[in-house]
Amino acid sequence: MKRAAKTSHNASRKRDAFELLRFRRLDWNWKDAEKHSGITRGAAEHLFPSAFYRDERGQLQVHGYDRYTRRLKIPTTKPGEFRRLSARGSHKASLVGTWTNAVKAAGGGEFSLIDAFPRNIVIDGVRLATSHYEVSRIAAAAAESDEPFEDLYTLAGAL
Repeated sequence: MKRAAKTSHNASRKRDAFELLRFRRLDWNWKDAEKHSGITRGAAEHLFPSAFYRDERGQLQVHGYDRYTRRLKIPTTKPGEFRRLSARGSHKASLVGTWTNAVKAAGGGEFSLIDAFPRNIVIDGVRLATSHYEVSRIAAAAAESDEPFEDLYTLAGAL
């Protein structure tokens, strides 16, 4: 029982650390990034040391990209069913997030984001759908689900 709680706590801390990295890459200051992510820069650096570096003034900074693997979930064409993905690196995780936002928008009838999304993107062996028909089916299934579009990391946890 203790092991499960510890694993859950570690996954939660990793999710928070990924959020801190994301906020810093969006040019948030350290104080706001720590407050909104719920983790300190020291704790995040301990979890993901290669995501950080010291600049010429000795200040801690975040690399623009990291190679850490994130476990994510994406919606499928079946209501309440999600598919698990392992996205290696912040670039692939960002693509999954962009795709998910495009599917959300398409659910509201706005297909411009899915039209702008690159075609034939494959993450962990899964092609991210871009056809209006497929995306409409995914958005409709997600709308029927109890929790249609949650935060990607909250759904699956982090590795």
